[in-house]
Amino acid sequence: MSGALNTWRTAVAEQLNQNGINAASAMESARAPRWREAAAAVSLSGVACAPGGFQDYLGLREGPDGRSREVYGREAELTLSLDVFAPRDGGEGACLQTAEAAAECLVCQGAAGLPALEVRMGRVEFLEQEGLYRLPVTCRCKAWLIARLDEEAGTFTDFEVKGRLK
Repeated sequence: MSGALNTWRTAVAEQLNQNGINAASAMESARAPRWREAAAAVSLSGVACAPGGFQDYLGLREGPDGRSREVYGREAELTLSLDVFAPRDGGEGACLQTAEAAAECLVCQGAAGLPALEVRMGRVEFLEQEGLYRLPVTCRCKAWLIARLDEEAGTFTDFEVKGRLK
């Protein structure tokens, strides 16, 4: 497996960074105090799949060699979780401002190619032990998990995360 979900999660963190939001694809709260500004930790918190078609058959797709190939996969809903952390001296406002910027980015641009179905923001809390403010954000996205078929063996070997923004 290629780690398609991890690749997508990393792409979301890169998208947020390109939009001026300090983001990492995963981080423990113990690492956050070393950051001088608010930061978002991006993780995948849910995957819900539905059949794509009869026996997951989606249709035909033309390959790079011009041959038509059968395409299999599933419709999926991926839930992305962002934990936005801000240092004590940044305050609750820095945490909220960063979370709002991340939410706006996801709503307007989608999440690395996947359309956002819903973005929810929690409440700011202060983590006394870590000395950080934290605000959770979740983003539900529609995706297709497209299977890769090893034609010689007749088995699925991997999948890609695909989506379409309109």
